[in-house]
Amino acid sequence: MNLQPTTQKIVGQREFLRNSVGIQYKTAGATLDASAFTLGEYVKAGTAVYKDATSGLYKPWASDTEATELGAGLTSHDVKVVANSNPIVGVLAAGHPLESRCTGVTVAFKEAVKGRLVFDI
Repeated sequence: MNLQPTTQKIVGQREFLRNSVGIQYKTAGATLDASAFTLGEYVKAGTAVYKDATSGLYKPWASDTEATELGAGLTSHDVKVVANSNPIVGVLAAGHPLESRCTGVTVAFKEAVKGRLVFDI
């Protein structure tokens, strides 16, 4: 185990919210399943995720993901996926995101977050 501090360069994230009205975040954030994301890449703010019932870790929303999945939301900030670590990220549970600036938003995702995340104002 390496306890030495490291420095990573992080670029400014893209804003994906329309406004700050009615914003709510999941308490304590979410632990992403690093194996479901690309190692060494950033998971961008506004990425659609859900809580896997088996592992309890959050995975990216795919085109075949059912609308019945629990814990659906959007990542609130950029986070880098590194080896041997499951990153923790904030999850937007309610608010007004811009669909064009989000990643992985499908019809099923919109159904899963209906009444909490409003895309069509």
